[in-house]
Amino acid sequence: MDSFKRFFKRWWGSKSAPLIVILLMAIALMSKQLLTHSVLLGADSIFHFNRFYDTAMQMKTGKFNYFQANFGFDQTGRVVNAIYGPVISYLSGALLILCRNWYMFQSIQAIIFLVIAGMSMYLLCIKNNVSRGYAMVIGILYMYSSQLMGWITTQQFAGVGAMLVPLLVLTGTEAINKKKVSIPYLALAMTLLIQTHVMSTIIGFIAVVPLFLVALLHTNHKFKMVLHTLIAAVITLALTANVWGSALELFGSNYLMPVFPVANMEDYAFRFDHYSWYSLVKPVEMVVFLFVIYYFVRHFKHSDIVTRTLTITGTFFLFASTTLFPWLTLQKLFPILSSNLQFPKRFLVIPFVMLLLVFGKILTYDDHIFTLRAFEHPKLFRYALLFALIGINLGINGYNMDFKVDKSNQMVADKYPWAPIAHSYMYVKHNHHTIKQDFFGDNWQYLISDINKATPDYLPVKANLKPDDYNKLHPYYTAHYQLIIPNLDHDFDKHVNKDGSLTVVWKNKSFSSKNIQVPAVKYANTQVTLNGKKNANVKTTEIGAIIAKSKVGQNVMTIKYVNNQQFNLLMIVFVISWLLMIIYLGAKLIFRF
Repeated sequence: MDSFKRFFKRWWGSKSAPLIVILLMAIALMSKQLLTHSVLLGADSIFHFNRFYDTAMQMKTGKFNYFQANFGFDQTGRVVNAIYGPVISYLSGALLILCRNWYMFQSIQAIIFLVIAGMSMYLLCIKNNVSRGYAMVIGILYMYSSQLMGWITTQQFAGVGAMLVPLLVLTGTEAINKKKVSIPYLALAMTLLIQTHVMSTIIGFIAVVPLFLVALLHTNHKFKMVLHTLIAAVITLALTANVWGSALELFGSNYLMPVFPVANMEDYAFRFDHYSWYSLVKPVEMVVFLFVIYYFVRHFKHSDIVTRTLTITGTFFLFASTTLFPWLTLQKLFPILSSNLQFPKRFLVIPFVMLLLVFGKILTYDDHIFTLRAFEHPKLFRYALLFALIGINLGINGYNMDFKVDKSNQMVADKYPWAPIAHSYMYVKHNHHTIKQDFFGDNWQYLISDINKATPDYLPVKANLKPDDYNKLHPYYTAHYQLIIPNLDHDFDKHVNKDGSLTVVWKNKSFSSKNIQVPAVKYANTQVTLNGKKNANVKTTEIGAIIAKSKVGQNVMTIKYVNNQQFNLLMIVFVISWLLMIIYLGAKLIFRF
């Protein structure tokens, strides 16, 4: 027994202990899905599965096209990954290649993301002098928060961005504590977020501005701090040249379909209803937030500048994420918010990071909080309370997952998932695959071809769409009938060429030439070759679907997105800057040991 205690004490003090603890807690969270062999389908699952499938097939076949989706999204040649988390898309594609099926991929990817989130929060706590044990607890609480669960249960990509937000907040607290800006780490934190989820980057950036302003006020080297911040910004631009370069390339010559504008932003805020308490901020989490705010007010004079900045900023974002904030008024004044920010609940990531960090600091520095002196071990009640917090969160998350798991199992058992599938999914039954083959078979295409959903984001449109114009266009309905339905009868044969172009073949069975609407998309820089004629003069629909002059008999059309030379130069900058960053980080790691 003594030897076991010595071993445990030695292991607990090792550098690997936090990682192992957080990994085990991540597996515990995913245990229901792992044990039932379920694939969880949420509102955005098929959209992201198409993204990852496309990059996986590019790497597997060697037929690359950075802009054009030739394998995913019904092989329509549309652009998604180039401006939506390109690096995380290719990393996920590589993981899909390593996994046998969608079940393995989804489970392993979720565990990886959870561990990264937990360790990011743990690192933030440790760097802010939270004791090791409490830092692990805070890391687990963050990992179990609604921000990460949004990815696990419904595949909302903001959950993937949330796993990296603690690293960005860390650059702000370090700026205050050390009165200087770490150039490489600020650049790397911003870069990782931009390469993952741009909206999370914007929200995170707004949230750390107060931290950097406070740091600037308290440093004696103001010019140096501003200079270092600007240098970090330049490095970030180099490391993300592929993202903003793609945006310049596409938006400079196209009008792209925006995300759908919400009619009432309050509907997507924390509404103090059943859904909000179970899926956005669980009751025990709100209790923690309110306790932190109460404690801060009571002990304001004794709090340090980091705690003050974190608590005030986190509290503001908590308020802004609820229906108590005047979102209807703001939406009327700034209609663009309805199609850019869309969901005020996105702001919740900030209080989950900042207020949980302050909670860890309180636990570390106040030895009397949550203790009962009547006990032989006064802190025993504190530990029991923290374990209860984790347990309750785990239980509620498990309850939320049960619905998805049951639907998944019902789909596999019934082989007819019309009822279980919501969110405008369409089940293509005549492909003759079972749902079990889709989930567990080694042909990844089965799932994304059998279960489909129209997603019009980033399609080329004729003009810049305002919210009213968007609604009149009915983009989801239009994309469904122009880009999905024509593929179902297999009238169009598609294959990908070695140069990254996409060839579409069809037959005109009439006795004269006529215009045919082809389920393929043309952007301004998409080169179209029709029946051997390069740069063919074709028309497009209101969402960019090609209308081609079809001769009698067989027709062959090849499309290839040809980017400009400026983008090629930016890609060179992107690759070189990443190589230099990897060399720098590698050298730091080697000399550290």
